[in-house]
Amino acid sequence: MTNIPKQSHVSNGTSRIPQGVILTLALTSLLSYGIGLTSNNTATAAPHAAQVQLSQNVQNTGKKLPKAVTQAVLNDASKRSGVAIANLKITQATAKNFGNPCIFQFGEVCTREYRPIRGWEVIIQVNEQSWTYHANRNGSQILLDPKINASGNVNLPRAIANQVLADAAKRSGVGAANLQITQATAKTFGNECHFNFGEVCAEIYKPVEGWEVIVKVKEQSWTYHVNKSGSQIVLDPKIKVSPNATLARAITNRVLADAAKRSGVAVVNLQITQATAKNFGNPCEFNFGDICTKEFNPVEGWEVSVKVKEQSWTYHVNKSGSQIVLDPKIKV
Repeated sequence: MTNIPKQSHVSNGTSRIPQGVILTLALTSLLSYGIGLTSNNTATAAPHAAQVQLSQNVQNTGKKLPKAVTQAVLNDASKRSGVAIANLKITQATAKNFGNPCIFQFGEVCTREYRPIRGWEVIIQVNEQSWTYHANRNGSQILLDPKINASGNVNLPRAIANQVLADAAKRSGVGAANLQITQATAKTFGNECHFNFGEVCAEIYKPVEGWEVIVKVKEQSWTYHVNKSGSQIVLDPKIKVSPNATLARAITNRVLADAAKRSGVAVVNLQITQATAKNFGNPCEFNFGDICTKEFNPVEGWEVSVKVKEQSWTYHVNKSGSQIVLDPKIKV
C-alpha cells in the first residue's frame, strides 16, 4: 500500500482556493492598513497644528506687560511731559529680545555682538506724540528714545533756573532780573558730545539726562544745555555773546602787560576797546588754529581787543587768565 504524504495533500488543497477570494483578501488587508495609517497620521498632525496656533497667540497677544514695567514707564513719561498719569495711554507693548546693550539703548551704529537683553518695547501716547521706550524685563532700566522731543511743560527746578540766569547775566552784563527763560525742555542727550553742542559726534549712546533752556537776552535767544543736577551748564558756542560783560581787573592787567612788553608802548598808552565773553569750541580754536578738528572740547574765556598805536590786537584769554594768546597774524 502506498502512503500519500500529508504535505502534498495540504499543498494541493491550497492551490484549489479560487483566485477571486485571494484578491479580495489582499485588497481588504491593504485597505485596513491604509485606514490605520491615515488615522494615526491625523491623530499626530492635529495636535501639532493646535500647538502652532497657540504659540502664535501667546507671542502676539498673550504676554502681558508686567505691572512694574507699566508703572515705571508711565511715571517717567509723566515726569518728563508734565502730563498726569491718568491722561497717558500705553498704545502698544511688545516683548522683545534686544540683540545687545547698544541696540537696547537706541544706538544708531552698533556692533554685531550678540549679548541679548530680554525686555519690552513700549509706546505711550503723550498729548499728540508717540513716545517709544525700551525697558528690561523687570523694569529696572527704562530708556526713552533720544529722538523724542519731550514736552517743555515740565517745570525747570528753581535752583537750575537761577544758575542759568546767573551765567547769562555774567556773560551779557545784563541784570538777572532783566533776563527771561522762555523755554525749558527736559531732554536725553545721546552722549556727552551732543550735550556739549558738538558738531561732529560719534554715534555711541551714552545718555546725559538734562534740559535744553532758552534765555532771552535783549534781542537774542541763548540756548543752554544743563545736566539733570545742574552741575554742568553749557552755552551754545555759536551764540554771539554781548561785549558788555565786565572783564576781570586781573585779566585786564595781564593783557595790557603782555601788549606793553611786545610793543614797547607804556601800559597807560594802551586801551582795551572790546572784551567779549566766549566759549571757544576747543583748544585749537582758542589758539587761533587755522585748521581745527570739529571736536567739542570747550574753553571758556574772552576775546579781547587792545588798541596799540594804530593797530588793533586780538587776544584770546581763558576764564582764569592763566592762558593769554595773541593772534599770530598780528604784526608785532
